[in-house]
Amino acid sequence: MTALPARRILVPVDLSPIGAQAWRWARTLAEGGARLEALYVHETPMTPILGLPAVTFSTAGRTRILGRMRKAHPGGTVRVEQGDPSVVICRRARGFDLVVMGSHARRGLDRALLGSVCEAVVRDSSAPVLSVKSGPRKVSSVLAPVNTTAYSRKGLLLAAQAAAALGASLTVLYVSADKTRGPNPRFFLNGMISRLPEGLVKAVRPRLVVRTGATLVEILKESRRHGLVVLTAHRKSLLRDLVLGTTAERVLRHSRRPVLSAPSGR
Repeated sequence: MTALPARRILVPVDLSPIGAQAWRWARTLAEGGARLEALYVHETPMTPILGLPAVTFSTAGRTRILGRMRKAHPGGTVRVEQGDPSVVICRRARGFDLVVMGSHARRGLDRALLGSVCEAVVRDSSAPVLSVKSGPRKVSSVLAPVNTTAYSRKGLLLAAQAAAALGASLTVLYVSADKTRGPNPRFFLNGMISRLPEGLVKAVRPRLVVRTGATLVEILKESRRHGLVVLTAHRKSLLRDLVLGTTAERVLRHSRRPVLSAPSGR
């Protein structure tokens, strides 16, 4: 898995300012000659309501949206589809190296009722997803929160690749609930770092940081020192996802920095 520099980038947009910022990020991260595609999904009910026929997207409406997209997203192709946004985006993402999309960061009741398309894509996409809340800035350091699970290695590899592509350094963060219990994690974490390709290690100069406390709090606190957060999106259980969300989704929801998530391949 190599998301950066990317040759095929999908940018789901909703014609809002944050969609334009996601497009700017995609153009910044793309290799020369890369394929960029802006995707707009017209959301319609999945099934007819009260026996009425399903709502369809008119030809005139599609043509109007395509015209606005071509103006707003120069340097790439544009595409309009109809359906459930997260389902359509994840299906389309199978042919791309990277998905870049804006996060509106819904919270509270609004998120509970409507959900977040970006979080759903992070959870289910087979391609890495870069979630942004503002326009591109220079990234001089990348933060990779990890744990001692096997799937966490995918996020670490993606973080090293991203740091190398951006000319940035890499900080590997491990958060322990209680440093007085259990084995010292540094031995295992240094082993994870040693498994990275030698060229990547030389390029990004990984630094290991171990903190004690609540995982989300410590990740967010450390993230303020970095330009990008990279971690693995791993679904634990349906009930826990619905109530709390995964660590990746919670970081995405609260982080002020862009968040790049690697699919765990579950």
